[in-house]
Amino acid sequence: MATLKSSAVFWDEKARENAQWYISTYGPYAGRSESDFWASGERIWSDLKRQIGYRPARRDVVVEVGCGIGRLTRAIATEVQTVHAFDISPEMIRRARRNGPANAKFHVTRGDRLEPMSEGSADLVLAYCVFQHLPNHAVLGAYLREMARVARAGALLAFTTAPRSWRAWLLPAARLKAAVASPLRDRGPRGLHRKEWVGIRPARRQVQALCPIPLAQARLDGDRWLFWGRAPGAAPTAA
Repeated sequence: MATLKSSAVFWDEKARENAQWYISTYGPYAGRSESDFWASGERIWSDLKRQIGYRPARRDVVVEVGCGIGRLTRAIATEVQTVHAFDISPEMIRRARRNGPANAKFHVTRGDRLEPMSEGSADLVLAYCVFQHLPNHAVLGAYLREMARVARAGALLAFTTAPRSWRAWLLPAARLKAAVASPLRDRGPRGLHRKEWVGIRPARRQVQALCPIPLAQARLDGDRWLFWGRAPGAAPTAA
């Protein structure tokens, strides 16, 4: 059974093994183009802004949950005052800090808290391709409450999940197949059968019930759901 502690260990291992591939599995495991990896963060950021209606202002503070080595952080940082980027893996954070933007502050999180962020301090709170790897629904609920806590009145919250579908019912068999095959494989991704990677597939009604604010939703490419909503209060004015 996965826990927050085992998840931190897992993602430390993956950061040392091949951080870029485990953050974005669309490219090849070996010989990955580093420029393509970073450029994908810019494309994702552009798409997210359009989907949720976020217009960055130079005074804005953004909180990013599950930043990895800072692929999306770099794109966000070009348009706002400060990005507070969190990850459960100390090794991911170490690598993110290595070449991170000057206005990005990287934090190791215990997995369900956004400390040291104070209440009502962020204009956007974002988690992209993170929550499908959580160990259980209780951690998802804790994160959503934290996201709402640190959001200013009228600020946007946005996050993705992997949907429940027929594929979800095949995951146990897929995990077993991967576990049997992994000792025979000399190269390529490892540990994809583990719960720390497979994570959770909450139904949309479960997501809505766990989140303290009303949410809109849309389906994204790559078989995932995007949810977003505004914290209660007046919407922030444009700079």
